[in-house]
Amino acid sequence: MQKIVVGILAFLLMLFPNWKSVRFQYLTITNNTSIAAPKIIDAVKRKDAAALEAMMCLNIKTNIPDLRGEVGRLLDAIDGDMTEATWESSGSYQGAQQDGRRLTQVILSFHFNTSTGTYFMGMTWETANNFKADEVGIRGIGLLDPDGAVLLIINATEGVGNWHN
Repeated sequence: MQKIVVGILAFLLMLFPNWKSVRFQYLTITNNTSIAAPKIIDAVKRKDAAALEAMMCLNIKTNIPDLRGEVGRLLDAIDGDMTEATWESSGSYQGAQQDGRRLTQVILSFHFNTSTGTYFMGMTWETANNFKADEVGIRGIGLLDPDGAVLLIINATEGVGNWHN
């Protein structure tokens, strides 16, 4: 059933590319955390900086110098062999403007158990944005070591857990 709905929404977007409510619903279905979180876990397990970088929003890609290097440092900071990875949603933000623009962000919490301890990764994931689709994805990411010390943070310059243009 979901494939049918996605197909219908994709068809409507081809016919009416500026239809904001259809674009929002399409992204809500195709870019939700149940789809994104396993991809994020896989990229972290494989220490695939390119895959994690590809999931970042345009703001981060534009404003973080040497983004690939920063993502690589984040992944390299996780010591040991990964034995287990879990995730959960721990909050959300929804914003709307009177002109019909809408966005949804979800705070994700990841726990990566390794042979040296448990690392925590917090992330702001923009699920849907009907006015600037290239801004969906990771808007902020931070990694803490097993002792709770911050190892690295990568954030968009605006719109992390709040409205952005």
